[in-house]
Amino acid sequence: MGKHKTIILSNNDRSLVYRWLACFFTSEVKAETLESYSSPEGRILLDTLAQISALRPLTDELFKLAQQPEATCQTQLLDLAAAYAKLFLGAGGQRSAPPYESAYCNEKGTLFQKPTSDMNVILNELGISIESSLKEPADHLGVQLNVLAEYIDREAQAEANGDYEAACALHQNQVWFLSNHLLNWVPSFCDGCERFDSSGFYKSLAIALNTWLSVDMSCLNEASTAA
Repeated sequence: MGKHKTIILSNNDRSLVYRWLACFFTSEVKAETLESYSSPEGRILLDTLAQISALRPLTDELFKLAQQPEATCQTQLLDLAAAYAKLFLGAGGQRSAPPYESAYCNEKGTLFQKPTSDMNVILNELGISIESSLKEPADHLGVQLNVLAEYIDREAQAEANGDYEAACALHQNQVWFLSNHLLNWVPSFCDGCERFDSSGFYKSLAIALNTWLSVDMSCLNEASTAA
């Protein structure tokens, strides 16, 4: 019970945030996404997320994009697609920010290293697989953010079932995963996004992600102490 008094956001809210953030790393921003944010439901979502101070830089950018005239919006979408390719698909060469843990665990920045195999083990243990549409190795940032959301969802389900021992273990899994598969490399990744992004959007995304991870980790640790 102490945990829920400490963490302001519910596990459902935290899971939503992680899955929402993951979407921006697995695909460039689409026109239909911005259109959805112009709808009443979309505006409610952004208004809700904007209440989380760590996410405010990103929600502000999305508000601006969603309010642009259609012609301007189309131009900006093309710019965002180009920025996405340069940062995350390697089109920027040395001015890229590879969204893979492996790229940050060796000086050469090579992929498919130990973090990839470690993540494959974790996915197997969870009994989940990468969506066929996402043709990326298991240590891709989008995959990792969704894995953390999966731990959160399972903790919530365990608590709903009254299995507090399993819930506690899943809570500790989140702490471990954040420490060993996100906070160990994402700050460097976000630094690359901030330095090399030409659009401004991915800089805001990086700031939001980096801040959110740190805040969530602090809350998890505080909750573990209070439990």
